[in-house]
Amino acid sequence: MEHSVILETEPWGLGLDEILLPEYLAPLGYTRHIVGKWHLGFFQKEYTPTYRGFQTHFGYWSGKHDYWSHFSEKYISNNFFMTGLDMRLNMEPAHNTTGRYTTDLLTEAATLIIHHHKVDESPLFLYLSHLAVHSANKEQPLQAPKEVVDQFSHIKDEKRRTYAAMVAKLDESVGRVVEALAQKNMLNNTILIFSTDNGGAAAGFNYNAGSNWPLRGVRQ
Repeated sequence: MEHSVILETEPWGLGLDEILLPEYLAPLGYTRHIVGKWHLGFFQKEYTPTYRGFQTHFGYWSGKHDYWSHFSEKYISNNFFMTGLDMRLNMEPAHNTTGRYTTDLLTEAATLIIHHHKVDESPLFLYLSHLAVHSANKEQPLQAPKEVVDQFSHIKDEKRRTYAAMVAKLDESVGRVVEALAQKNMLNNTILIFSTDNGGAAAGFNYNAGSNWPLRGVRQ
C-alpha cells in the first residue's frame, strides 16, 4: 500500500495473485464464511469475498458505513459526495437490514453460521470483521443504541459516552459468539483469534473519540 486505504471509488483491490487463507483452507475441507467488513476492493466481482475463497459473505465491501442505514459515503469535495447502500448478502444488496444496528446484525449472522454448522461434516473457518468501534459517516460518526448509551451516563463527554456504548456492544458480540460455540459443543476444539487492525482513533482523528493512554498518538 502506498497510501492510506482502498477508497470506495477507486478501481483496484488486493491482487488476484495473492492466495488468501480461505483459499488455502478449501482443499482441507473447511467450510468458509466471512461476516462483516471486506475492504480489499470490489471494483470487479473477482475481487469480492465469494470469489476469494469464502463460500458466503454477509456484510459490507467498503471501509465503513452508517450503523443504522448501512449507507457508505465518500466525499469527492466539500460540496459533493457519493453515497449508497453497502450491506450485502453475498453479491446482492441486503435491503431488509435498514434500521438495525450493524454490530447486532453481524453478531446474529455469525451465531447463525455456528448454529447451522454441521460439525461432523467439516471444520469451520469463520472470519468475523466488525465495524465496531470504527466511526461511521462524517455527519454522525459515533453511533450506538440509546439504551446502551444511557448505561454510561456517568461519562460526561458525549462522544466518549457513545464510544463506550459502541465498545460495550462489541464486548457483547464476543460473548454471544463464544456462547454459541459452547452451545454447539465446538468451543473445546476452536482457536479464537481476537485482533484489531490499529489502535484507538483519538479525539479529532477520523471523527472518533478513542484513547491509547498511556501511549501517545492515534490509530497507527
